[in-house]
Amino acid sequence: MWSVGISVSPSAEAERLGYDERQINRIVIRMARYFLDRDMRVIFGHDWREDGVMRAVADFAGVVAGRAEALAGSDADFSGSTASTDVPAARMVNVVAAARDALSGAALEAERDSGGVLSVLAAGEVATAIWEHWGSEMKAQGWVARRGRSAELTRLRHCLTIMLSPGCRVCLGGRTEGYQGNEPGVMEEARLALTYRKPLYLMGGFGGATRLFGADPGHGGEPYWKANNGLSRKEKRELFETTDVEWALGLISHGIESQEQRTRDLS
Repeated sequence: MWSVGISVSPSAEAERLGYDERQINRIVIRMARYFLDRDMRVIFGHDWREDGVMRAVADFAGVVAGRAEALAGSDADFSGSTASTDVPAARMVNVVAAARDALSGAALEAERDSGGVLSVLAAGEVATAIWEHWGSEMKAQGWVARRGRSAELTRLRHCLTIMLSPGCRVCLGGRTEGYQGNEPGVMEEARLALTYRKPLYLMGGFGGATRLFGADPGHGGEPYWKANNGLSRKEKRELFETTDVEWALGLISHGIESQEQRTRDLS
C-alpha cells in the first residue's frame, strides 16, 4: 500500500492569504480523504492539542471508521504489520515524539474510537521496530543518537520518512520562526524525503518553510527541482505556485501514478 506523509502547518504567509489554522486543518482533512479514497495510507507527525490538526484528523478518523466495513471489503488493510518496518498498518498513522506513557488522553481516546483506522504511535516504538531493518541506513543518512528535544524530533522525522516504503512526502506551509528542533519541521521532513530518495511534492503557494525550501538554493533549491517525483519541471512549478488544493491533489496523484508505473516497469 502506498503511503503519503502529510507535512503541513500554518505559516504567516498563509494567514495573509486567508488561510488561518482552521483553514489549514480543513486542507489536511481534504488531503487525507483524497488519498484514503484511493486506497493509500496517510502518515502524520503532529503533536496533539485540542485545537490542533490532529484533533481534526481524529474527528475525520471517526467518519472513516463508519465506512470501515465497506473499506475492509476492498484491498484496504486495517491491521497487521508492514513487511519492512513491522509497524501497525492502520490507514491513518500519527507518530509523535512523546513516549507512549506520555501520550495525551485525547490521542489514546481517538485511537480507541477509530475502529482501527487511526494508530497513534510513539517515535521510540517506531524506531525500535524499524531499527533492525533500517538502522544502518539511518546512520548513513545522518542520524546520530543524541538526547534532547531537537534530537527527538529529528529521530521522529527519520522514522516518518522510512515509513514511506513505498510512499511520498507532501509539504505545505510551515513555520519559519518559533519552531522547535534544528530547523523548521516541514523543511527537515522535505530534506529527509530527498535524502532517502522518496518522491517529494512541494505546495509552495501557501508560503512558509515549504516555499523557502523550494525557492532558496541555500535550503532546498535545485535538489528538489532535479529529483524525480513523476512530474515534469513545468508540473512541479504549477504545483509549487498554486493555492488550488484540488488542482494540486490532481498533480500529486499524477506524480504518484507515474512513480508506481516506473516501479512496476523496473520489477
